[in-house]
Amino acid sequence: MFLPDVSPFGLAPEAHREFLQAQLRELLEHHRASCPGYARFVGEWSENTPGRAATPEDYPFLPVTLFKEYDLSSTHDAVLSLRSSATTSALPSRIFVDRPTRNRQSLSANRILGDFVGGGRRPYLVFDVADTVRGTASMSAKGAAILSLAHLASEFHFVARQEEGELILDEEALRRALETIGDQPFLAYGFTYVLYQLHERWSAAFPVAAHPDSIFLHSGGWKRLAHIAVDKPRFNDTIAGVWGLRPANVLDFYGVVEQVGVPYPDCSAGLKHVPYWADVIIRRSDTLEPAPVGEPGLIQLVSCLPLSAPNHSVLTEDLGELALLDGCPCGRRGKAFVFRGRAPRSELRGCSDVPRT
Repeated sequence: MFLPDVSPFGLAPEAHREFLQAQLRELLEHHRASCPGYARFVGEWSENTPGRAATPEDYPFLPVTLFKEYDLSSTHDAVLSLRSSATTSALPSRIFVDRPTRNRQSLSANRILGDFVGGGRRPYLVFDVADTVRGTASMSAKGAAILSLAHLASEFHFVARQEEGELILDEEALRRALETIGDQPFLAYGFTYVLYQLHERWSAAFPVAAHPDSIFLHSGGWKRLAHIAVDKPRFNDTIAGVWGLRPANVLDFYGVVEQVGVPYPDCSAGLKHVPYWADVIIRRSDTLEPAPVGEPGLIQLVSCLPLSAPNHSVLTEDLGELALLDGCPCGRRGKAFVFRGRAPRSELRGCSDVPRT
């Protein structure tokens, strides 16, 4: 097991940095040796270059746009390719995943989400269709998000159906699911906009009540809700109100397909925390220099998980800001940040001579 048996958010900042530094050193050399495109991008970069401070902020990163334009792979044994939703580009990102990487992603998601919702398995309501997670060779970002909770599921219940190209609530499927679940607490997941749309249209003729320990998780889709003036408090109140739950039982988590396996749920203080095997760096959009706490910028995500593609350090097209470096009221150690949404549309490009592999 490459992850020490420590709480995901239990390391002090200095111990976190030391662990991350050692992992990044290994990943840099692994991907430089295994992926010609990545090797060309990083060139002779070395943490031992005179005058260079060896910190995670100094290691090379790739703009996510490179994964839209090039097939960057460090393995010949990929079992899956993940596709982004391509919301800001005509092309989706493609991320290749082999079995060891997939196992690391599952372990990581298990430990992070277990820290927020507990480790016991529960019935799992999915406000989507089963076809979203079918297929052995390729999967969408939404499918990957659904399966990120699979390790916490004792059983799956898909409770939506397609009708004229739109997801609608399958009331019969939901009725059967709730009869099976009975008075147990359950987990539920839906893409943010879909979950809100289904609950905002909820029929009073179909009353439901959930065990008070039931949890709703959701990710993605805030841009469409912003257009209709739906913020987090209104969203949480809408979902929780249908089921008779506290709004705190509705958890938003941030994640990107370029780094599956590291979800960032909201804590009780409304902040997103960084596990010790990952990092979040906020970079100023004009200079790409690291931004201090409280200053918004582009989100760079660092993860120790990827072995099959050089997506261990990526600059996203999302905006956020560091809220604190340690000492959150929720009790979790280390960095915490806030997601602010998509950056204004622009293509962040790296070296133009990264070859297609």
